[in-house]
Amino acid sequence: MGVDIESGSPETPERARYSVAVVDQDLRLVLKAQGVSLAGVVRLCWERRPNVIAVDNVFELAPGGSAEGLAKFLSLLPPGTQLIQVTAAEEGFVDIREAAKRAGLDVGGQKPSSAKTAFIAAAIAARGGGQRVGFSREKTYIFVTRGRGVHSGGWSQSRYQRRVRASVKIAAEKVKEKLEQANLDYDVYYRASEGGIESATFIVYAPRERLIGLVRPHRGVDYTIRVETRYEGELAFGNDKGSLNMRPVIVGIDAGMTTGLAVLDFEGKVLHLGSYKEIDRGEIISVISKLGRPALVATDVKDPPDLVKKLAAQLGAQLYLPNYDLLVAEKEDLSSRAVEGSELRPRTPHERDALAAAYRAYLDFKSKLSQVESYLSSMDIDVDIDEVKADVIRGLTIAEAVERQIERLMSTASAGQAQGPQPERREQPKECDTSKYELLEAQKVALEKQVQELRAGLDNAERELEELRKRLKVELLRDPEVAKLKAEAEKAKALLADALKRSEALEAQLEDLRGALALLRSGEFLVARRLSELKVQELRRSEAALGELTANEIVVIDSWTQFEQEAVDKLAKANVAVVILADISSPLANALRSRGIPTLQASKYRVIEAGGLTLVEAKVLKDAEAESSKLRSKASDYLLERLLKEYRLSRSITSRSRDVNEANRG
Repeated sequence: MGVDIESGSPETPERARYSVAVVDQDLRLVLKAQGVSLAGVVRLCWERRPNVIAVDNVFELAPGGSAEGLAKFLSLLPPGTQLIQVTAAEEGFVDIREAAKRAGLDVGGQKPSSAKTAFIAAAIAARGGGQRVGFSREKTYIFVTRGRGVHSGGWSQSRYQRRVRASVKIAAEKVKEKLEQANLDYDVYYRASEGGIESATFIVYAPRERLIGLVRPHRGVDYTIRVETRYEGELAFGNDKGSLNMRPVIVGIDAGMTTGLAVLDFEGKVLHLGSYKEIDRGEIISVISKLGRPALVATDVKDPPDLVKKLAAQLGAQLYLPNYDLLVAEKEDLSSRAVEGSELRPRTPHERDALAAAYRAYLDFKSKLSQVESYLSSMDIDVDIDEVKADVIRGLTIAEAVERQIERLMSTASAGQAQGPQPERREQPKECDTSKYELLEAQKVALEKQVQELRAGLDNAERELEELRKRLKVELLRDPEVAKLKAEAEKAKALLADALKRSEALEAQLEDLRGALALLRSGEFLVARRLSELKVQELRRSEAALGELTANEIVVIDSWTQFEQEAVDKLAKANVAVVILADISSPLANALRSRGIPTLQASKYRVIEAGGLTLVEAKVLKDAEAESSKLRSKASDYLLERLLKEYRLSRSITSRSRDVNEANRG
């Protein structure tokens, strides 16, 4: 189907009239129509179901003359119908007569009429000329919703609501089953309700024609199914889909109705931080692709949502998962460390969680990435260090990753040598339609003037509105009753803010306690007593909060610079299992070991604060037992040596006494 705007028709597609020509593969005219509206063009498309709509300028069909309008027009076309601009060529845009000549059509030298242009456009497309016009992202939406407003209709209200919601749920499950049987990639969002769901939105990453015969639109009493194609992103001709920034990056995801997204480079620098409501995978990939190519996709939970798994698979990235759900305190610490020296800051818990996940993944691979840098620095070889790091993250050894980069360089060099010098291509001069250009210039001037007038009117209206607001505020403040209500409202607002703050603190503490309980149940961590310093007063404060010291306790001491011997004796008397210190060569450590108390290095164990409790890795008890055995062995050696010395001294005294007695007798 060829379409062209008629001469003298209004420039706006909403009011314009078009000439339409439909031809078959042998270029026989099947249908000819003139004076057709844009809505009529869409109707003819659905009646005739052409493979192609061919035009010389796609924006003649775009409401508003914009890319958004063109996307809307494309979404109204039948499945399988493509939009072709016949004047689009590899080197740019050409006149339609030149396009016809390239397609082997003789159309003469005169400018063709609108009806003839429509026929020529259809013929060029039938010969395979022109380029397809689309957008960088094409998605098909399937909406499953209630069929009509919920009311009783002879049923009790609650029973009727449950029936409708159950019907929507069943319909959504059938759609999901069809998509999975066809092996189509999709995301789904539910709006749940009692007894079923209110609605379901499927985002299918495939053209609508792939859904023909699978999912049909439906309008019934209890539920409806609506299928809609949406075109997003940038306008593209032919295979132009934009280029991807190839820098490897680490991506953190906190998936949900609101999705948190964080992107780091391999130096740990925060490149992006944001939260998005009801974002789909295509939009997430669009954001990430502007920043780099993901090597790692990380999350803060050990069992990630399907969205995260599908995203990592689609991007070809390694999925990084923690071995337990990260606690709020850990995520706060990780996110604050990640943004040190950066202007970006997490504004929501979703951004914080995504950033913590990405930064934890970076820290886990930091040592390996540093080894890559050291290795390449010592070799002084010119390869892409980020690509080597990305391959190492994917599981290759450093040597294998370097060899892969060398192979890529060799293959690139071979391809360039085989290709040889290319002849310079000259662009053909393009013809310019002077009358159309002058018309567009005149329209531009008129629109600019109209915009200026509208802006001036808007400024005046805003000034008047501001003046009215000020006057109203003054009048209201004069009223004592209003002033009293305002004061009460401010007081209530302050109380509410305080209550919300306390509630958030309690929520965070409760979440931390749940996490701590999970860690204790797993057997990986144990509860410890934490002291700021080893003094009697600090021990009393701790015992008042946590109870008296008992045998086999684990004690963590923050400061080792000052201590009291009485407090050391008290720990020894209580027979604690171990004391964890930052410096086990300090005087405090020596004093503890002299009383038989094992001391261990704090940096070797994970210590977590959660809900007011201190948790330490359970392996500390095994290490403490080994340290205690060493202390007992040293004590036994010391005692034996002391007994030997005393025995030798006793023998020496006895011998001298005997000599003295014999001398006296002599």
